Amino acid sequence: MAWSFFRKSFFEFTLTSIGILLIGSLPYLFFNIRSQMDVLLMIERNELDNTLFLHDTIVLNFQEYVGHIWSTAQLLLDGGSAVYYHQGRYFPLFPELFDLFIKSMFYLVSGLALGLVAAVGFAVVIMVQSSKRRSFPKMVVFVLESLPDIFIILVLQWLIVWVYKKTNILLFDITSTFDGDPVLLPILVLSILPGIYITKYLLVTFELEEKQPYVTLARSKGLSRWRILIIHMFRNAWLTLFNHFKNIFTFALANLLMLEIIFDIDGFMTFLYEHSVLNPEILTFSLFLVFIPFFFVFIVIQWGLESRFLKGGGSHD
Repeated sequence: MAWSFFRKSFFEFTLTSIGILLIGSLPYLFFNIRSQMDVLLMIERNELDNTLFLHDTIVLNFQEYVGHIWSTAQLLLDGGSAVYYHQGRYFPLFPELFDLFIKSMFYLVSGLALGLVAAVGFAVVIMVQSSKRRSFPKMVVFVLESLPDIFIILVLQWLIVWVYKKTNILLFDITSTFDGDPVLLPILVLSILPGIYITKYLLVTFELEEKQPYVTLARSKGLSRWRILIIHMFRNAWLTLFNHFKNIFTFALANLLMLEIIFDIDGFMTFLYEHSVLNPEILTFSLFLVFIPFFFVFIVIQWGLESRFLKGGGSHD
């Protein structure tokens, strides 16, 4: 079982790594990137006012594409020599990119952890209620799920300012420092929608588990709602929650750029956004920085959950 699982994981890791290399070099397949880079550099040096007189066509340049894949792969093996161009100079890509990655992952992981803890608490409190009393909080969860992130951010910022004006109490210090960047409010904002999604998935899973025979048997033995939910149903919901959590992680990662821009955070995603045009290799390095550590984290967690799930005879105690 373990050998089959890790062999499959190695296969997934290899295919995804190849995919990242292919995607990172894709512009070289369809466009004359070297000529476009020369034009972009001329614009940056104010040697051109506009590019209206230029035109470019889509081509299939397999030789340039394969050559860039190979050069990027070599650069990955010797990442310490990687540089990026900015304002007429070349700078070492590392450790700057790695430091920004650590900062942004602090926000991401903290937001997801806060959202997970809050979601578990809300889901448990809702589930111990009667079916009739659950209807309103479930409706609220499904309504909140439809709200866009930008709306939530603006509402929270307005709420903080309004409370401060009325009570002179600052709920969150927007200027609290983490390398000069705000901390608490961005983490709170980043945790809200993942927390809502996790709450929704937990409620759906719990209600499915609630219909299982082992729950009826436990109730007939006089076990309380809390005991059945936390000891039995919750343990069986972990694997389903984890499968959804991987999608939630991707969703939160996509929202990280918007969060960094709105809160003016000098982070990993803004660095990628600002510099990847003139430095296409940054995209490949960044994708690998995100993919490798979290791939192994998810693989270890999945292996642990599936091992326990199978040993438990199919989850229902």
